[in-house]
Amino acid sequence: MKIRLLMPSVDPKSRLQHSVSVLIDQHIAIDTGGLPYLGCIDAQRAIDHVLLTHSHIDHIGGLPLFLDNIYAPTPECPTVYAGEATWNCLENHLFNDQVWPDLERIAGTEFPFYRKQIIDAHRPLKVADYQVTPIPLEHIVPTLGYVFESASGAALFAWDTAPFLEFDKIVQSIPNLKIIFLDASFPNQMQWLAEKSLHTTPGQFKRQIEHVAPDVRIVAVHLKPGFHDQVCEELKSLGMPNVEVASRDAVYEI
Repeated sequence: MKIRLLMPSVDPKSRLQHSVSVLIDQHIAIDTGGLPYLGCIDAQRAIDHVLLTHSHIDHIGGLPLFLDNIYAPTPECPTVYAGEATWNCLENHLFNDQVWPDLERIAGTEFPFYRKQIIDAHRPLKVADYQVTPIPLEHIVPTLGYVFESASGAALFAWDTAPFLEFDKIVQSIPNLKIIFLDASFPNQMQWLAEKSLHTTPGQFKRQIEHVAPDVRIVAVHLKPGFHDQVCEELKSLGMPNVEVASRDAVYEI
């Protein structure tokens, strides 16, 4: 499993996470913030599966552009996976002929832009070579994290979430867990905002991962750009060698 973060910026040296999405093995994406800005069109056309965590714009906003970029009048198209609440938002408020054209109306069933799949928390599904289990997160709207499992190890993706009660139970239940991508949005002094928006501070981040095995790599994601340096310093001050901040240049390999 090869994981790359897609963090769009006009400055290739920028470390800021303007939005969070990941690319797995060149053909699976989680969220779409950076997806329509990925390299050449051929790289985008290689993506067969798109999993959405929730309906907020920084996570679904790249979807219509991505689908428009790669469309061809053939039966082949990517499958888009999301919870029912996210699909309701997409169909009522995005693909509604006002914010963006209704792609199902335009293309019909013969040459679709995408295939729709509704998924549920705790119900595993097969995505390419992986067993994927959606997990419920703690956010303003219904939000899913994802556990990806393969013979070489497992990865947990959990961003846009406040600390949630099932975290320890989920982590302990994943065999051969190698890496966790976990929300760390706001600095500690803004815990009031993290609590209201259901995100996480470095202090909360530390308490959440205190029972995670030290050999599990933990990557902090969703750092708010306006507080990026401060959150980085607070994460560094935790003194936990298995914690790092997500990098756009890294390929996280299991």
